[in-house]
Amino acid sequence: MHKRRHKITVTPTSVKIDDKEIQIGGLRPVDLLLAALAYGVGIRYIDKTGQPYEMECEVEGYEIRCLAPCTGEEDKCLVYQTTTKGGLKVICRDHGNNPTDHNRQ
Repeated sequence: MHKRRHKITVTPTSVKIDDKEIQIGGLRPVDLLLAALAYGVGIRYIDKTGQPYEMECEVEGYEIRCLAPCTGEEDKCLVYQTTTKGGLKVICRDHGNNPTDHNRQ
């Protein structure tokens, strides 16, 4: 697998990923997260079955549980892997560009 770098810029009305802009409208961050998950997994499902994809998700506290049809191709999906296997990591930095560790006890 190769390494790719992306720049994401967020404003109150849009998210820009490299040179592609998404208008937010009335969407909440969790809506965008669910959309990314459903699209990431769903597009592989659509490619394999030719059928529309539907997933049902429940948000409780800081946990999201989704029930969705699967084809066995999900392990090849970056979005699925990072959201279900813990491959996503965000390192915070302060205004001086120094990394901060919010997980310290």
